[in-house]
Amino acid sequence: MHRPRLFAFLAVLAAVTLVAVAPVASQAPRKGGVLRVGMIGEPPTLDAHATTATITREITINVYEGLYALDGKLQPVPLLAEGHDVADAGKRYTIRLRKDVKFHNGKPLTAGDVVASLKRWGGLASNGKAVFKNVEAIEAKGPHAVEIRLKEPSGSLLTALAHVDNAAMIYPKEVIDAAGEGQLKEFVGTGPYKFVEHKPDRHIKLARFDGYANRGEPASSLAGQRAAYLDEILFQPVPDYATRQAGIVTGEYDFIEQVKPDQYERLKATAGVEPVVLKPYGWVTIVLNTKQGLMTDKRIRQAVQAALDTQPMMLAGLGHNDFYRLDPGLFFQEQVWHTKVSAASYNQHDKDKARRLLKEAGYAGQPLRWIVTTEYEHHYKPSVVAKSQLEDVGLKIDLQVSDWATVVSRRNKPELWDAFTTAFTFQPEPSVAAQILCDWPGWWCNPDKDQLVQALARESDVKKRQAIIEKLQIAFYADAARIKVGDYFRLDARRKDVQGYESGPFMHFWNVWLDKR
Repeated sequence: MHRPRLFAFLAVLAAVTLVAVAPVASQAPRKGGVLRVGMIGEPPTLDAHATTATITREITINVYEGLYALDGKLQPVPLLAEGHDVADAGKRYTIRLRKDVKFHNGKPLTAGDVVASLKRWGGLASNGKAVFKNVEAIEAKGPHAVEIRLKEPSGSLLTALAHVDNAAMIYPKEVIDAAGEGQLKEFVGTGPYKFVEHKPDRHIKLARFDGYANRGEPASSLAGQRAAYLDEILFQPVPDYATRQAGIVTGEYDFIEQVKPDQYERLKATAGVEPVVLKPYGWVTIVLNTKQGLMTDKRIRQAVQAALDTQPMMLAGLGHNDFYRLDPGLFFQEQVWHTKVSAASYNQHDKDKARRLLKEAGYAGQPLRWIVTTEYEHHYKPSVVAKSQLEDVGLKIDLQVSDWATVVSRRNKPELWDAFTTAFTFQPEPSVAAQILCDWPGWWCNPDKDQLVQALARESDVKKRQAIIEKLQIAFYADAARIKVGDYFRLDARRKDVQGYESGPFMHFWNVWLDKR
């Protein structure tokens, strides 16, 4: 298998801190049992192509699979693919498919399914749109090979195909055809667990797929063997933090996500419970609408950036000093892409500068419509603190609170908002990171910046990529289209009889079993 230079530099990303929390198992893995997972709410969809929502990925990662997966060194290695060849100076990839894979409906995986899936991903997903700007054609070459022809050589294609957020998951062609222009009507993949049912406000049920075609390599993060030991997984929406935490203490839930960090010490002292720390995980951001309305004026965006004091914002959202850090980087300190260029424009808390910029812009008290959810405290509480800080410099803030699914829906309609709060989670491939994309809500579409993104996607040399990212970060702070608040780390929790769980940036439940006696 030909491995482009991208594989070499991705090894550097192994410096990312992955906190392994699973203790030595008391016995060999065994099948059986139902894993009950307390989630923060309902996913907006179970269609991985259609959303960047983390909660969708956390459920569907167990159901759908892509051609490649990220291993323990964050390198893209084959999953549904058997291997690939590169020709035409890096502009033609021929991906060979495994011949033993079946979908949950019993249909064998073919090149037709892959072509249909990748074309849909390229037209629908933010990541896919970024990749497909450089795709000239994609077509089947027989039943078990797919050819991707690029306009220019790519240093990012395989990593983009391996990433699991808004991911290039492979569906049966007939399921895609049935969906038409809309979202999926059936949820069929090739993964170790299959979708059974969705009862809104009760659970999403997955069951072991006994026809799963496992790989032979040892498990390594998202790559290698994916054993389905559990009979079922129940993802149960539990929006209230206290209810989730009480449930894991009593044993009502076996695993819960997104515990308040101020409960970390209490969790460590609770019998039968183990905290799970994900570091790094994401960074909190305020996205400004550059397409329509008040925030099309760069001076007003720069005023927002100048006014904010991010330390009290992050403390309010996370509640514990060990679970956040202030850092200007578009990418995490643990990544080779991290830089502190333009750090002086981060966390300025310069009220006089903000007032001066608002005056220059002729701001006359128009309300800034800011949409946010309470389902994520690290979204909501920093926004409340920011509201007070911005009102102190003369901005009028209309904070509009709703459920997360509504925020996700509304943020696609530029006429409805001026700002919203979200978080950008860990992304191994910088050229498809949502924080720099033009197509992502907020529509930061600076022509010079977009040329840099395209150059980053083509380049595979590490030092040259680092230089491009420095220029992107300078543009990020100059345009102030998205305001970085700070890095945060996530706290989940599991019962100690949940064995085999490996913590990392991406929650998943293959290779996990229950040791209940």
